[in-house]
Amino acid sequence: MSTDWNPGKGLDYVKKGSSVIAAIAHEQFPFAPVDLHIFTYLLARFFYDIAPGVTHSLPVKELLTYSRLDRRSKLMESLRRLSQGMIEVDYKQPVPGSDLTEQRTMFCHYLSADISHSDDGMMTFAFDPLIIPFIANPKVYGLIDKRVHHALKSIPAIRLYETMTSNFRLKTPEWTATVEELRAMMQVGDKHARFDNFRRHVLEKAISDVNAVAEFDVEIVELVTGGKGGQVQQVVFRANPKSHTRILEASSVRSVGTTSRRKGDMHTVDLLDGMTNSERGRPAEVSSAGIEAAREVMADDADLNQLLQEWRQLNRGRTFNDPDQAFVEWVVMTVERENDPFLKNINDDVFGQLLARS
Repeated sequence: MSTDWNPGKGLDYVKKGSSVIAAIAHEQFPFAPVDLHIFTYLLARFFYDIAPGVTHSLPVKELLTYSRLDRRSKLMESLRRLSQGMIEVDYKQPVPGSDLTEQRTMFCHYLSADISHSDDGMMTFAFDPLIIPFIANPKVYGLIDKRVHHALKSIPAIRLYETMTSNFRLKTPEWTATVEELRAMMQVGDKHARFDNFRRHVLEKAISDVNAVAEFDVEIVELVTGGKGGQVQQVVFRANPKSHTRILEASSVRSVGTTSRRKGDMHTVDLLDGMTNSERGRPAEVSSAGIEAAREVMADDADLNQLLQEWRQLNRGRTFNDPDQAFVEWVVMTVERENDPFLKNINDDVFGQLLARS
């Protein structure tokens, strides 16, 4: 049984397998936002201990505090949904002895639990054994910020955020889904039957909620029509990295637990480098044009968000006549570095200064 917890280990960010993110809940047993918050929290808290046959324990009070539930009975209702609600997980599995894969569907629950009736007691739980291969060090995943996840208050917003975390870091940060898939994923059912109503009341609201707190901004870039009457068949979403200023705004929103936006001022500490705008000088802003130029030259398997953070960290305190050019040239050098034995041996700080602009 696992009881130890290192608060600095895997708590704020957690890898959630893309197959689990895309899992569809059966309509007869819909999940509430608090259910997904609790599952993500448990996943983050015990991520490094997940293994077949392993159970985990934590104080009931801790889970009540995190989930902001004022009664243990509400927590038990959530655990009941997590342990009884069935989900479908679609995935591909290699065919032994060949280069082919076969499409499979798994039916399982999120977890099972044994909880004390005392608020000062303990809860023991285990992840569903069938889901463990998809949550223990998944190869394809979204990097979930637990603080962002916790700030989102609707199923559509939570599911959109989780899905886009798997895409915004890629060279082409887009995700395409059919309208039917979106309705199922966001647990909308037959509500808002007309697409314009579905877009206005569900999609646009989810996008607004995500953009207020996430480390990226989501937009709809295309509506694919077809069939009789030219109805909308698919929606294409894109995730764009936030500017330095937008990251500050999102961090401020998360810190007060609301979705109202507050502008960071010259004395707000930046979570990326621990400095205020007045201490740093003008931050190295990369425009959307610069971001797109960087996508053109970055490696196919590179992580754009990670590149941005590394570049900002290496150049903290600097100002740039042309931040876009400086960032793009640094990305080019990063690609070349991977293929050049000499550049690989250069100290990171020296490497970061090679293309510095004053």
